[in-house]
Amino acid sequence: MAALAVGWYVLQQPAATSGTTSIAQVGAPAPQIALPVVGGGTSNLAADKGKVVLVNFWATWCEPCKAEMPGLQQLAGQLQEQPFRLYSVDLQEDAAAIQAFEQQYGLSLYAVIDEDGTATRAYGVRALPSTFLIDQHGLLHLQRLGPLATGGAETMWSEAWLADQVRGLLATG
Repeated sequence: MAALAVGWYVLQQPAATSGTTSIAQVGAPAPQIALPVVGGGTSNLAADKGKVVLVNFWATWCEPCKAEMPGLQQLAGQLQEQPFRLYSVDLQEDAAAIQAFEQQYGLSLYAVIDEDGTATRAYGVRALPSTFLIDQHGLLHLQRLGPLATGGAETMWSEAWLADQVRGLLATG
């Protein structure tokens, strides 16, 4: 419960910026993500320009996040030969907790840690999970604040619908 309270507090804080505050907006360039990767290294969203990128903000204590993870990983696995990247952005947990979560649920994610909540605030995340789709040009194409919906491809913001959106962007090259 303490983790939930800390996470909520961080989500409510304004982004630390020098000058104007900028929150991710559909049709605009996606904010940079340069965060530590679980297992070593640093992510670099700018270096993934030319790929379709799905960014999912989550935490190990978030029940809807747990429900979404297998489907998101399945999509990433299906698209591993495509110019696609799934960023699993964990909110302020340590690498050991994330690795234990992955092991418990049989996941192998490209997990990055938003240690101070900067990326979470830059994307305007107010609920976990939150999902953002970025096109090959680095523009934010779609955003969902909250969990994915249940249903098939005809249900907006279901896992199947989201997979179709990703595949549609990949097809436009």
